[in-house]
Amino acid sequence: MLQISPRLEESARSLGQTPFGALRRVTVPLAAPGILAGMVLVFLSVMRELPITLMLAPTGFQTLATEIWSYTSHGAFGRAATLAVVMIGISAVPALLLSLRAERSFGNLGQ
Repeated sequence: MLQISPRLEESARSLGQTPFGALRRVTVPLAAPGILAGMVLVFLSVMRELPITLMLAPTGFQTLATEIWSYTSHGAFGRAATLAVVMIGISAVPALLLSLRAERSFGNLGQ
């Protein structure tokens, strides 16, 4: 949000937009890529965070991380490995999208 110039919103206001219209048509589209990138980073961090899942999950509620932990604690490494591959697959998609976005954004700096 700090990288968005307030003059852009002021320009929209001077062209007849309401405060909400300027927010909707100028500020939100400019901030959306950063917000989306932040959401992806939080998703990737939370996806693999086992201790917080163990503390906050309701009784009987199983997540992918708790299932992997349960299988490894019982020595069922084959089942845990299968779920770990699923977790990697789920995490790989947002990581790839974030990587491609960063490459596209920073790839234009050298030109």
